[in-house]
Amino acid sequence: MENGKKEYTFFWLIENYSYCWQKNGEGLISLPFIAEGLEGTVWTLHLYPKGASDENKGHVSLSLYRSATDDGPESYSIACELAVLAANGSLLRSVTYEYVFVKGIGHGWGAFLEIDEIFLRRKADDLPHDILSVRCKIWKGKGKVVRNIGQSSARTRIRVEKISFLHEVQNFSTLETKQKKTVEIRSHSKREHFISSSLHITDCACCEEKISIEIAPSDADKILRKCDLYLLAASGNVEECGKADNRYDIELKSITTLPLSLTREEVLNRKSEYLPDDKFSLLCKCTFSRGIEFQTTEETVHEMALVVMQKTIEVSAAEKISTCRSVSEDIKALYIDNSFTDVHLKTKTKSLPAHKMVLCARSPVFKRMLTNDMKEKNSNCIEIGDMGDDVVQQLLLFLYSDNVENLQWEMATQLYYAADNYEVGKLKAVCSSFLLENLTLPTLANSSFWQTPTVTATSRS
Repeated sequence: MENGKKEYTFFWLIENYSYCWQKNGEGLISLPFIAEGLEGTVWTLHLYPKGASDENKGHVSLSLYRSATDDGPESYSIACELAVLAANGSLLRSVTYEYVFVKGIGHGWGAFLEIDEIFLRRKADDLPHDILSVRCKIWKGKGKVVRNIGQSSARTRIRVEKISFLHEVQNFSTLETKQKKTVEIRSHSKREHFISSSLHITDCACCEEKISIEIAPSDADKILRKCDLYLLAASGNVEECGKADNRYDIELKSITTLPLSLTREEVLNRKSEYLPDDKFSLLCKCTFSRGIEFQTTEETVHEMALVVMQKTIEVSAAEKISTCRSVSEDIKALYIDNSFTDVHLKTKTKSLPAHKMVLCARSPVFKRMLTNDMKEKNSNCIEIGDMGDDVVQQLLLFLYSDNVENLQWEMATQLYYAADNYEVGKLKAVCSSFLLENLTLPTLANSSFWQTPTVTATSRS
């Protein structure tokens, strides 16, 4: 028997999520998905944007349902994780549980996620383009995942219709209280019904006469969710004078009457600006929710294809990593470019720039010189009296890169003594290994290996 979990993943993307029209107790249902290897069971997700019941007001409810007509056993025990994801794939909220699903029965969480939290996430751009990302993982077994038996993704798009029109009222100054000025706006499509826009002056003894507008679509499935009003001035300027947005309203109150921020008196007092030829011109921008535009399954990846894809991703990631520079390569670049150097190693003929931090990290001798009360600490100069320029360069190269390039016998002998003198243990071992591997009578006879070394580290006391 196979140990570990076999897991299936389903992604559900809901476009134009803020335009969901469902009230409390009304939900969206995903397209069904069939998880291979889970005995022919069929599943759907049910999401309630305003809560599944009165007890869940202020929350989004999310449940996993099993089909009543699938080919699986009557009862089926399974574990699942329900999650809502942010744009970067991180979890906004997730719940994991086990349940025995009977055909036609679902189980989930009424208070899965606060509606206000989604609104705040929308502002923070964690839910970009008004898309809610829901993920469901279902699995059998315990422990680590040993088999990814597939994954699929589906998309539901809420239809959004935007209509902008100009509501003009002639002879505005003679408009009486409660008298309505109505215009009818048709869609450019002959099949679409019109909406009506009525402007009137409110009659209220306790406040100033306010200007209000009523927008009424003739289609029952056309729900006004967002409206912005702008007054057109004689100068051609556009001035905002009213707005409403009920997309995140828990009660989902319909926008029917919208008061303007200007009173009748304010408009008449600025008649030359707001009423050219006694005409009041109001630009209305309305956004309607129109139900589900479409639902589609976008991708289905079966188990064997998923294994191949995962291998491809792993190889691709390894190739990308291999093209990136290592830390040692970056440090070596500092040496080659001579960037931000703060100390010099001075031979008889050259002054070679270096970095105190690198020297101190790589050589205990250099560290004592540059941190104790010695002249090198204040002069920012280390004198290398009896070491050749090429030897100092190779020493520095090793300190920065942990590597020696094109090592030859004579250089190896001199670097060995330099490494011993400055307590660079690894360089000493590298040189010693090279010398032993290349040890022959001719090289011994012609080298300075038998001579007394003259390399010294100055200013040690």
